[in-house]
Amino acid sequence: MAGLTKLGVGADPQIVLPDVLAALDRDGGVIVENMLGQAGAGRIRDELAADFDRWKPGSRSDLDVWQTFHGARTIRFTGLAARSDAFVQYGLLNPLLLAVSDALLLANAADYWLNTGQVMAVGPGEPAQYLHRDENNWPEAVADGRELTVSAMFALGDFTRDNGATVVQPGSHRLPAGVRRGPADSDGEFETAFAEMPAGSGMIYTGKVVHGAGANTTDEWRHGMHVSFVVGWLRPEEASPLMVDRDRAAALPPRARDLLGWGSYHSDGGGRTWLVDFEDAGRLFASEPGG
Repeated sequence: MAGLTKLGVGADPQIVLPDVLAALDRDGGVIVENMLGQAGAGRIRDELAADFDRWKPGSRSDLDVWQTFHGARTIRFTGLAARSDAFVQYGLLNPLLLAVSDALLLANAADYWLNTGQVMAVGPGEPAQYLHRDENNWPEAVADGRELTVSAMFALGDFTRDNGATVVQPGSHRLPAGVRRGPADSDGEFETAFAEMPAGSGMIYTGKVVHGAGANTTDEWRHGMHVSFVVGWLRPEEASPLMVDRDRAAALPPRARDLLGWGSYHSDGGGRTWLVDFEDAGRLFASEPGG
């Protein structure tokens, strides 16, 4: 059975960055212990505890395919930047995740922004999610050799094979561009790895690697948090500005505002998009501290 490389992150994420990038190039995913830290994971769980308690498991979609994908025993919700200061500090602005995103996404775009920040609490008895590639959110844009999105699955509690640790097929990111989605992609073409890791760790992975949530055969919940970025010229999965209002955005650091869609995109070729009155949306906060 294949395994994923496990690394530790110290005070300076730049020190571990070359090893992270090498592992991503080889396997498509890498586990980084202490990426959030126990304190960061604990604060996020505490600040989201009320949402976990009130949210019902299952999909909000009427379509069978999404009901299957989301899972009938899994709790999912987004808008984390509106709900949790700790998410902004430890997740959205995670220095290692941003450094990896700089390295992989800025080769294909002038900037990137949040694709989605969401919790995925996998409940007891939930079967394994079907395997997929994240970049297939944008099938018109996928291409060999071009990364569109970078993700991290953070362990807010311990991840084990029994409680639904993320399943990964190392090396599958090297397959030709194209949709890989559904049970047929778990047929043994690649060896399988399980992202087993202690709370506070993260698994960074590319949009091309085939993966999915594992089955939870225990009587406990597996609490995880997915954070992903996408190149700035694509529309994200999550409509962050509809979740994080202007007042909340004004209280956040400028980089967090940009990542949440409260700034404009300036392409290297001179094009500008996501403007307000033909100017950068960041001007909405010119009078705010740090604006």
